[in-house]
Amino acid sequence: MALTLSSSNPDQSALTRPNDPRDPNGIAHATNTASPGDTKADRATTKLAYAAWLADWKTNSAGDPDHEETFPVAGSGITYSGD
Repeated sequence: MALTLSSSNPDQSALTRPNDPRDPNGIAHATNTASPGDTKADRATTKLAYAAWLADWKTNSAGDPDHEETFPVAGSGITYSGD
């Protein structure tokens, strides 16, 4: 599974790996360029990984607005600009 953000769209190509739930995650617009037919399934897998990360973030942040815990590379499916 490898989802790609559009390199021609500045709103996507500049996205970095989220470290706060308020950061854009790019999942809705990521595509599997190698196997376009797998895009929908890969997005679903990435959404599950994001939901697990979000639950961990909420548990570990303990309400601290400065808490940063980056969406992990493993299982995320998306390669971000900062990777």
